[in-house]
Amino acid sequence: MYTTDFLQKEDKEKLVLLFGTIFETSHDGIYVFGGDGSPLLYNEAFLRISKIPRQYIGKTNIFDSIKRGPVPNTCASVAIETKRVYTTIINYYDGKKGLVTSTPLLDENEKVVFAISNIRDMNEVIQSEREIDEAQTNSSFKEALTWLQQESSKGQQLVYRSMNMHQVISLASRFAKNDSPILLLGESGVGKDVLANHIHERSNRKGKFVKINCGAIPDHLLESELFGYEKGAFTGADKSKEGLFESANGGTVFLDEIGDLPYPLQVKLLNVLQDSEIRRLGGTETRSVSIRIIAATNSDLDVLVQQKKFRLDLYYRLNVLSITIPPLRERKEDIPALLFYYLRQLEMKYKEEKRIDNDVFEACIHYNWPGNIRELKNIIERLYHLSEGRNIALEQLPPFIYDPSRKCGNKDNSHQHFEIQPLKQAVSEFEKEYIKKCLSSTSTLQECANLLKVNISTLVRKKKTLGIK
Repeated sequence: MYTTDFLQKEDKEKLVLLFGTIFETSHDGIYVFGGDGSPLLYNEAFLRISKIPRQYIGKTNIFDSIKRGPVPNTCASVAIETKRVYTTIINYYDGKKGLVTSTPLLDENEKVVFAISNIRDMNEVIQSEREIDEAQTNSSFKEALTWLQQESSKGQQLVYRSMNMHQVISLASRFAKNDSPILLLGESGVGKDVLANHIHERSNRKGKFVKINCGAIPDHLLESELFGYEKGAFTGADKSKEGLFESANGGTVFLDEIGDLPYPLQVKLLNVLQDSEIRRLGGTETRSVSIRIIAATNSDLDVLVQQKKFRLDLYYRLNVLSITIPPLRERKEDIPALLFYYLRQLEMKYKEEKRIDNDVFEACIHYNWPGNIRELKNIIERLYHLSEGRNIALEQLPPFIYDPSRKCGNKDNSHQHFEIQPLKQAVSEFEKEYIKKCLSSTSTLQECANLLKVNISTLVRKKKTLGIK
């Protein structure tokens, strides 16, 4: 929470009145528990969404209720036990479904003091989406739709709801105002390129945003692509060409997968960072460039430095300002928003509306998304094209996201479906499914190989051996 000098001057009674009013007028339901699971506070919106009679609320500790059996495991109880934010969908009375996020508040000894549950009415979210669809005839909506289409075509739209990402975006917006190098850290598919473009758009730089994937360009071509070359520098160089650093003069250069940059080129990049000058291949004169470097990696640069694969001095120069983007499994509140966003993009492209069933949302929220946003985008596109009618149903989800045999009701009988196999066969089948899953969450073989941390030749051989199409 942020405060201003004006707020700090208010007396305590007015603050209590203010926060009480905010709590009670919130459109989302709010339910506060103590660290031991005792219910403390709830608002009118929670009663409206859950339809639970008021006389039954707050009578017993949530852990006692779970032990006695009248209620299943609750969102708040999981947050208290794990000491982590937890999100799920709960089926309430009268067909109501709530998207519930419980956040634990810890003291200095890492003990849970409170757990705050935020409940959003999923029925209202879906109804609001339908009302927006019906409003498409309005000229104001058409203008907004045109803007959304333009933003979507750029592929640089930031979509988030979680506090984790709010903090990341806030930090990135502050960093955008200066010219210091920025290092973006995070797993593959979390959206490092989108955040880099966001930083460029909010900077004072008028030049272009140039993206370079250091792992996608062959080593022998990367130097000429970055620095350019003079006529006659090598066979086939029949005319001079400016490099990407020159073309980005006055703008931002985004070096994706910086850990894959060849060691000899790391010295030249360090010189660019220190002197703001480049020299073309085969050239004798240096050229001044004004560029802002944003680098990104999903590798552990500390390990690469220890292995002598990455220069320590370059690491220090790049790591002036760093931002770590959390994986999707640590910001599950963003999953419904991302699903709606990519579904809307597909609807605008193919002119056919679809609806996502609530069970699909719930399955997606509980899935860990190892491929992060890139995997989610690929999955929703697959579901959109596989669904025959207007609804995207649970049965259309891939088995690694939703497997009916893993439902709670089948727990006791799960051993009946377990088939003992030779270890070599079981390992081979697991390897095949795991590689297929990774391939579905990435866009190129090289990207998949990087994620699995194997050579691309190994991946191609595995595909052929395991019969993966």
